Amino acid sequence: MSSQLIDQASPALATKRPIDLGNVLFLTVTPIVALVGTALYVHYNGIRAVDLAIFAVMYLLSGLSITAGYHRYFSHKTYECSRPLQLFYLIFGAAAFENTVLHWSSDHRYHHQFVDQEEDPYNILKGGFYAHMGWILLKNPRPRSVRFQNIPDLLKNPLAVWQDKYYLPIAITAGFILPMLVGLAFGRPLAGLLWGGFLRVVLVQHMTFLINSAAHLYGSRPYSLDNTARDNAWLGVVTFGEGYHNFHHRFPADYRNGLRAHQFDATKWWLLAMRPLGLVSNLKRTPESLIVKARLDVELRTLSEKFAPREAAAPHAGAWTAMRERLETLKSSIEFSFARYHQARRDYKASRREASAASRRKLLAALETNRQEFRESLRKWSGAMSVLNRLPQPSAQLVTLTAFVDLLKQSGL
Repeated sequence: MSSQLIDQASPALATKRPIDLGNVLFLTVTPIVALVGTALYVHYNGIRAVDLAIFAVMYLLSGLSITAGYHRYFSHKTYECSRPLQLFYLIFGAAAFENTVLHWSSDHRYHHQFVDQEEDPYNILKGGFYAHMGWILLKNPRPRSVRFQNIPDLLKNPLAVWQDKYYLPIAITAGFILPMLVGLAFGRPLAGLLWGGFLRVVLVQHMTFLINSAAHLYGSRPYSLDNTARDNAWLGVVTFGEGYHNFHHRFPADYRNGLRAHQFDATKWWLLAMRPLGLVSNLKRTPESLIVKARLDVELRTLSEKFAPREAAAPHAGAWTAMRERLETLKSSIEFSFARYHQARRDYKASRREASAASRRKLLAALETNRQEFRESLRKWSGAMSVLNRLPQPSAQLVTLTAFVDLLKQSGL
């Protein structure tokens, strides 16, 4: 869909957008009530374990409904989701007061389609505050028929349409009345409302807002340099795993954001826990070969941007070209060796069900050989990257052909 199509019914987008007084009021009052109200309540009534429990459970339920539900299921369809779990997401997603799933998913799909462009709803290039929450304080003048052109699948989902129709009653009931009633059961209704309602809503909202702001400002870009999205391990911890944002923008159809086992991704773990219960299925994963290729492409592009602009001025024009050719050859070798390793792994797994013990031993030996070849090619690449990245910028010290020859020897290329 082109930007012309999006804006054809809303020329007002080219002018100053009006303030959304409802959102301004809500985002102003709720933090005041959450901080001042909770502090005063604690001062006069103390804190009990039940208060913290209500807060923790409501934070978990509404937070995961946004990350696993609104984001990874409804916006990106990274897995198949059962109707009961969809209903759960829609109820507790509404309790986060981040709008209906139709509005949320539409905005997010436009964000991915037009990231860092004018049509990006929370464009980081307009400033950190704007991306964090400033965009919410402004009305969107586009008619629903225009805004929702990118969510035809959700418009056919009766549960999503139901939530959109009854959003406010659902949000108020699940977000404020429910924690108050739980608190009432323990003789502390106001504590339930403040801890599980107002304070929890504010923190869940800003957890989400951080992905739109901080995850486009701070961190690394190991998978793509084409946009501002970044991987940030600390954000991963506080956002149920959403902080690995560079990976997500490069591979949005993957149910994971935290790719590796050591990367904190509570949403991924939630989905893996729901799978044996039959509530989710068909968890989509990006082929490892594409992930490896993306990392290699970024590293090679980074070096090109460092050395290539000074190539003509170097004492030996062609030094970087020679090195790049060797790196390209090694990159191809890595991709080829990984493909062989991946195939050997698949063959061995298949053999465990059918092949004889002798055949399995042979396949296991082939698997180990291919694994070692892949690791050795990666080791050479890492060595070359380490040496090249330690070189000064060419603007400070021109890199000569002799220097590159030395690099070849050190890196084993």
